[in-house]
Amino acid sequence: MDHSPAAVTARLRPLLLAVHEALSAGVAVSAAIHARQGWNPTADRHLDHQLVRREAMERLRPWDAGPDELSDPLQARQLDLDTGTDNLGLPMSGLILRTPTDVVRVWRSDDGELPAAATDGLRAFYRQDPSRQLQLALDPDAPPSTPGHLALLWADSGALLTRFDLVRPCGHVGRRVQVDWHVDLHERLGRPAA
Repeated sequence: MDHSPAAVTARLRPLLLAVHEALSAGVAVSAAIHARQGWNPTADRHLDHQLVRREAMERLRPWDAGPDELSDPLQARQLDLDTGTDNLGLPMSGLILRTPTDVVRVWRSDDGELPAAATDGLRAFYRQDPSRQLQLALDPDAPPSTPGHLALLWADSGALLTRFDLVRPCGHVGRRVQVDWHVDLHERLGRPAA
């Protein structure tokens, strides 16, 4: 599996566009609620982020549909939701999106940095070989490689997304995350696919 920035962004383009649209809608919803109530979003950043996340989850629910439920089976993806209780997951956990080839964790990040490798779960998520490492496929019948781990980092200001970066981690040293590559998608997604 090709995990280069160009291959990953091409492979995930429809999902990335959907996430961008969902987060943009979430930012607008949060801004509207804060304005209507006369609240300052900086007074409670967790509420602001949760409102964005909540709206984004609702807009991404169609990606949770199975191939039989969508008109276009190529768009079938798995959105990691606990649908048994209609719970949207842990409040501050961000979003986790799974495709057959990739696992994408969506986090808010003002500085464009990944969360520190402070838990076993994050350390496991960050642990993967660099994409530039030459790997030979000696056995054509070998099972497909494990999904690539990616982080989609976003930030907002003035009810608009100001950051939308795709990052591929490749390990950690202590709590510091090592980055394989980091691509600014904020402007790129507005252009047609190459």
